[in-house]
Amino acid sequence: MAAQPKLTDDEIFLNVLDAIDRDTRIEVGADALLYRAGKQKEHIIIGNLSIHGVQATCDFPPLVGEAIEIELAGLGRFQGVVRWQHQNNFGVHTFERIDLSLFYDPHE
Repeated sequence: MAAQPKLTDDEIFLNVLDAIDRDTRIEVGADALLYRAGKQKEHIIIGNLSIHGVQATCDFPPLVGEAIEIELAGLGRFQGVVRWQHQNNFGVHTFERIDLSLFYDPHE
């Protein structure tokens, strides 16, 4: 039987990401931009990320059911729909999976 090749730290991490539960969150605390139909872009703070969404805070949060777009440095732009909103906080379910590996450095 042939020996399997050794995985790099990056490959191991990506395998772990594939296996993590969708409820796993990464605390971010990063500035981002919110784009809404017919409105000017707004600065927001991303509180946390999961592979299927974000929690964010802003002065004028979008309404539940509203389709939005978020731009986050290092991640680019992604689209989603607001699933909940409470005071200035809101949660977005993204249309595509978020690559959490962009927030991980295996050499740290």
